[in-house]
Amino acid sequence: MKTHTESGLVTVQDAAKFLAVSTSTLYGWVYQRRIPFVKVGSALRFELVELKRFIQSNRYRVPS
Repeated sequence: MKTHTESGLVTVQDAAKFLAVSTSTLYGWVYQRRIPFVKVGSALRFELVELKRFIQSNRYRVPS
């Protein structure tokens, strides 16, 4: 995964791999404003910290 070390930003393709979803699913979440994103000109980017936070906020625990 290629990252921009100064900002911690990743591309749509890298974010989709990180989340184990398709790029079309990720674009859908952006359209629905379900996931934080950054616009750099016309390009979408995602912060790794925000992707990790997104994973944690969508984690479901099964009662034991």
